[in-house]
Amino acid sequence: METITIPKVQFERMKEQIELFSNIKIYKRLLQFEQNISKKKYTRKDLGF
Repeated sequence: METITIPKVQFERMKEQIELFSNIKIYKRLLQFEQNISKKKYTRKDLGF
């Protein structure tokens, strides 16, 4: 694993964005979707491709 360095201002902005996203309903739904699909193996056909 690599270590990277970013400016503190950019880091603070990223933290604010994470806090903002964590309170948005669609983001919570996306996390729930990711958890659901990680439990089962899906084929391309299942996903409509």
